[in-house]
Amino acid sequence: MTNIYLSFCRLCRAVIAPLANLWARIYLGYYVFFSSGLAKLDDYEETVELFEDDFALPFLPAEPAAFLATAGELVLPVLLILGLFTRIGALGLLVMSAVIQFFVLPDPQHYFWMMILGMIAGYGGDKLSIDYWLFKDR
Repeated sequence: MTNIYLSFCRLCRAVIAPLANLWARIYLGYYVFFSSGLAKLDDYEETVELFEDDFALPFLPAEPAAFLATAGELVLPVLLILGLFTRIGALGLLVMSAVIQFFVLPDPQHYFWMMILGMIAGYGGDKLSIDYWLFKDR
């Protein structure tokens, strides 16, 4: 019985974990953040207005906040999806999610994003990432 369970654990570690990690990186990177960055870029004037009125941050003026949010949502997800400097991309998006949750728009879904991004920041991109092959990040 122990051998069967250990074989199952090896299968999970070798196949399921890298696929789940990649799926999480693609889901959060593309569907949550990158698509939001494209929408901000599409009408940047409206984005700045949103940061002046609806998304005003207490510690940053509207224009730099809009620029940083747009740039972060376009650059960090690419790193996350490719698995290149995965931990940096995940940590940046984790901070962005926390700022959204605590200063802009509270929503329980942001905790879900932060949990997944925290796990990716901790474990890295796994075997299906550029980091794994470039840096032997195992």
